[in-house]
Amino acid sequence: MVTDPSRARPAPQTPWSQGDLRIRRSVLAAVEADALRGYAADEEACGYLVGPAEDPLLCDAHVRMDNLANKLHAMDPETYFRTARMYFAFNEAKFDRAVREGASAGRPVKVIYHSHLDAGAYFSPTDAAVMSCGEPPSEEGGAWKPGPGPAWPLAFLVTSVRAAGVDDHKLFVWSAEERAFVESPFTLIDG
Repeated sequence: MVTDPSRARPAPQTPWSQGDLRIRRSVLAAVEADALRGYAADEEACGYLVGPAEDPLLCDAHVRMDNLANKLHAMDPETYFRTARMYFAFNEAKFDRAVREGASAGRPVKVIYHSHLDAGAYFSPTDAAVMSCGEPPSEEGGAWKPGPGPAWPLAFLVTSVRAAGVDDHKLFVWSAEERAFVESPFTLIDG
């Protein structure tokens, strides 16, 4: 999740940050496989989806990222009070480089995804605070504040996974008007 305060300015709008995306079934299957892998490891899975610039609403590839939340929790359990079971964090410099390189190569990053273990596919207060460059809770159930908007011009996919398997996916986009992440439809396509 975004922890660098210098990123606390909203990203410009892109077609994919407005939602209504088309995601290849094979890509969603890869997200589901990553969510199941994460469930077995007792951690939220995370990664991103990319697609061709000339078809801005299509996501046709998946890239897995390492969830760094357990490492952060081990280094500073007071600040990072959640483990990877209920939180995700990634190498922001590496991700930012992937965003820039993808845009230059005509294969932009369009979606950040993560999974929720034994919980629904919703955008949690922590997700909303961190992904909008706001202030996440400092303790479980604590107060949080949304920020000015996402640091990257993306959509956000949340996958719910439980012992029985993956049970839901929801796509969210930032609404500057509402200062909140709102659900957006997406369509699965063959491939």
